[in-house]
Amino acid sequence: MRSVSATKQLVNQLFLAVLLLCGMAANAQENSPYSRYGWGNLVPSTPIATRGMGGIGAGYVDFDPRYNFKNVYPRSQTVNFLNPASYSRLKITSFDLGFEVENQVLREQNNPEKYKASYVNFSYLQLGIPISRKHNFAMVMGLRPISRVNYKILSNRLEDNPGTGNPIDSSLTTYEGTGGSYQAYAGLGKAFGKFSIGANVGYFFGTKDFSTRKELVNDSIIYNKLNNQTKISFGGFFLNGGAQYAADLGNSLRLVLGATATLKHDYNASTDFIIQTFQYDGSGGIIGVDSVYAEENVKGKISFPASYSGGFTLEKQDKWMIGADYVTTSWDDFAIYGRGDTVASNWKVKFGAQLIPNAFGTNYWGRVTYRVGFNFGPDYIKYKNQELNQYNITAGFGFPVRPNRFSNQYTNLNLSLEYGRRGSASTQLQENVFRLALGFTLSDLWFVKRRYD
Repeated sequence: MRSVSATKQLVNQLFLAVLLLCGMAANAQENSPYSRYGWGNLVPSTPIATRGMGGIGAGYVDFDPRYNFKNVYPRSQTVNFLNPASYSRLKITSFDLGFEVENQVLREQNNPEKYKASYVNFSYLQLGIPISRKHNFAMVMGLRPISRVNYKILSNRLEDNPGTGNPIDSSLTTYEGTGGSYQAYAGLGKAFGKFSIGANVGYFFGTKDFSTRKELVNDSIIYNKLNNQTKISFGGFFLNGGAQYAADLGNSLRLVLGATATLKHDYNASTDFIIQTFQYDGSGGIIGVDSVYAEENVKGKISFPASYSGGFTLEKQDKWMIGADYVTTSWDDFAIYGRGDTVASNWKVKFGAQLIPNAFGTNYWGRVTYRVGFNFGPDYIKYKNQELNQYNITAGFGFPVRPNRFSNQYTNLNLSLEYGRRGSASTQLQENVFRLALGFTLSDLWFVKRRYD
């Protein structure tokens, strides 16, 4: 059997490898022009354990019906925040932390040059606690990002005199934006026999700061520069729910059907509008010269759309799993202060599978979980009526770790690898992304009554 020290050595090597990748990415920054629209680029919305399976989640639940805390103790359990009905099967307190390293390549139509960047992002933080193991009742608390806004585009052109039409000075225009959105949530899940229901409730909030800065380029005259900037923030409570039905098919086969729903909701928002002349300071910051127009704290509403998903998993206990999801979101209903944006309703199909060669064998690599999957569908951003098709090919691994055979502490390291593309050679911009994500699931038996003193 593989020794504990050898297992720890493997964990340390994996951790150091990820730290090295993070160090390499620390000085670069994400730059996605498409994040200007809607509320930015949507981040992967499933646990890292299922990202390797194409991001399935509606019918995914991590539990072993043999758990009895006498002869069979729970292993580490993945918390599936995509469908809160899965919380009901938690038998062991689980702490989940995830982050990812992304490498991005942008290609502009009819331009051989490419933009490359690498960066690190936080994926999620959550804690799952079984309230009543006997009655299949549990809760989860967590925080996760929903979208990111990050772009900077420079445009040079020769300006014309509006009176004569003759060319005058060159100009440099900078389009820049930052922001994103997050959800802080708490959820409950309860099982009634084979049927489970659950719900997440929490605070959904975000910011979007985007500006257009223009300056005239002249060798002899220094002009003031113009900044047109909009800062939006929103926040409010959200609710989503899910259901699952687990059917025992015999011979250790289990079929789980799942569905989730998030209803359309309007959130309170506040906006600042700024138009000013400015100059740059020595560090590149903006120093306002004169205010042309300013309006602060303009109240309004931001409408986020309804979203629904359905899917299934078919599992051979401790052997294999296959699954699929279908997700649809009504992005046509998205609006900022009653105005629509360059977005459209979309859908996504996901497929995935996992295999454990020998869950209880003596060979460590036989106990590792191996995952593959893919997903595809149009992006929710629809620029100039061009549908941006996207797809992702995924693979993943689940590395089990246990301090010693008599310990109630469990750790699972989930690693996923994803290659994705948005757009094509016929669209104005094509994005290719390679993403490496690492999740730590730390589990322990809390609040278990001792059988011996």
